[in-house]
Amino acid sequence: MQGKKKFTPKLFVNFRLDEQVPDDNFYKILKKHLNLDFIYKETASVYSNTGRPGIDPVVFFKMLLVGYLENIANDRALERLFQLRLDLLFFIDHDLGDSVPDHSTICKTRQRIPKHVFDKVFNHILKLCIDAGLVEGKTQSIDSAYISANASLDKMERKLLVDRDPDEFMREVFDQDLPDEYTIDDKVQRIQKKQDDLIRHAKGRKAKYDKLYGTAQNKKRRTFSNATHVSTTDPDARVAKKSGKPRMLCYSSAMSTDVKNNVITNISAEFSSKRDSQVLIKNTKQTMARLEEFGLNIETILADAGYASGENYATLEQMNIEAFIPLHGPYETHRGDFKYDGRRDAFICPKGQIMKTAYKKSDHGRKSVAYTSSRKICNHCPMREECVNKKGIKIIMSTIYKKQYERMKKRLKSKKGQFSYALRMHTVEPVFGSLQHYYGLKHINVRGKAGADKVMLMAACAFNLKKWVKTLLKDANNQIESIFLELSHSIRLQGNRNLNFVFLNL
Repeated sequence: MQGKKKFTPKLFVNFRLDEQVPDDNFYKILKKHLNLDFIYKETASVYSNTGRPGIDPVVFFKMLLVGYLENIANDRALERLFQLRLDLLFFIDHDLGDSVPDHSTICKTRQRIPKHVFDKVFNHILKLCIDAGLVEGKTQSIDSAYISANASLDKMERKLLVDRDPDEFMREVFDQDLPDEYTIDDKVQRIQKKQDDLIRHAKGRKAKYDKLYGTAQNKKRRTFSNATHVSTTDPDARVAKKSGKPRMLCYSSAMSTDVKNNVITNISAEFSSKRDSQVLIKNTKQTMARLEEFGLNIETILADAGYASGENYATLEQMNIEAFIPLHGPYETHRGDFKYDGRRDAFICPKGQIMKTAYKKSDHGRKSVAYTSSRKICNHCPMREECVNKKGIKIIMSTIYKKQYERMKKRLKSKKGQFSYALRMHTVEPVFGSLQHYYGLKHINVRGKAGADKVMLMAACAFNLKKWVKTLLKDANNQIESIFLELSHSIRLQGNRNLNFVFLNL
């Protein structure tokens, strides 16, 4: 007989939410083992002692964690998800009749709670991973990736005046230092002149593209530069471009991962206009500070060639950290027929003359050293006419950190260096891929660098939490397996008649 279901609402229902959520549910396990009560103390100064009660801060952070665990970065979509899932309601201590915090409350609370609280939550979850044996701490792999900002290139406006520290602007945009003897007005005028030159060059480049491809509206994006334009929707977002891809407004996510189990040990939002080498030491010090809180010390740093610079090499050596960072393209050990002798820190010319350090200088913040020949020797050299300059000597300019470059080059050729380079590719790069595709970090849904920091920290928390819970489940399964093995062994020894006694003892 064919059945037909008829729905009749019941007036009274005997229902318990905790009984409806299975014991092996991820969020039920997470609720049992994750304690975030310390957040109440950290956020006490944010809330007033009077007035209408706001959202529970623990509930707020749990909702954010769920969003990134479910790959949802939109607050509206997150609100709808909680309205449909019983296990999520149980996770945040809500019952069927309780209303879920709406998206506007989530957004305002994210802005209200300061970043250091998000850091505390990240450190708390990192400690759980350390206690579970997931982090070794000795070797850290560092990398960065562009994350799209919540801003449009079509909302860019020309920025002719600098509204922040001129020295900071020059270092960020032009990677140069202004002379110390300059006054503030001199520095501003210097920057304005650079901006005018760039705008003039951009206009010429745009006219060239208009002639070739027509005056399409989107062609104006080719002229945008961080030195001359700023976003009106998110002033902290910066223009960035990858090879083969169009320009975009984004932030740079600087991240450190432990190589043992790919646990994220540090993550922060940086301006995408900065080169990777400019943020390496900052990221390293932040990672060291986090791990030192738990008694772990960094011994080795792994990074790609984008982080290479002589200053970074020297700083890491001073910090007693062994680094494996491939050299970038411009560096050369030898200069044509002039061979470098590392033991004597000198160049040897084809005729055997030793060219030692003569003087050092700094050009736009880049320190270099000059290796010069002897005029007396060069005067009798048959290659003099095609070798020396107008002063009658040969000058070779090189980096002041040449010794550090040479040591790094030798280190990379060792077996440990080759292994470390392959190890870096299999640690931090897959983590970035997971964060962007499965943990809601493909796009920043808030505005401002501080907000981007919070988003990245919570995405990293969700990533680490997933690893921690998997470890808990693995340990529980191993414990159950050992119990059954002990049970079967006891049965064989004592016989089936003592089975109840064995169960009671276990």
